[in-house]
Amino acid sequence: MQLPVTERIVKLWSAPDEVVFSPFAGIGSEGHEAVRLGRRFVGIELKESYWKTACRNLREAEGTLDNRSLFDVAAP
Repeated sequence: MQLPVTERIVKLWSAPDEVVFSPFAGIGSEGHEAVRLGRRFVGIELKESYWKTACRNLREAEGTLDNRSLFDVAAP
């Protein structure tokens, strides 16, 4: 999926600090945009090559944030 489309979807159906879940994560497009937009992400992918690509894409998205980790949890 193209990133601009994914960005719009993430913005429409989630708020900052919420978790975006993708049961078919593929190469991590939803995760990339979720992390970039201040959401947390949980994704599932069976195909190893897609999973590895998704990990790279998520690390790249995480690198655009200011000292924030994929594992940061918002305080209640």
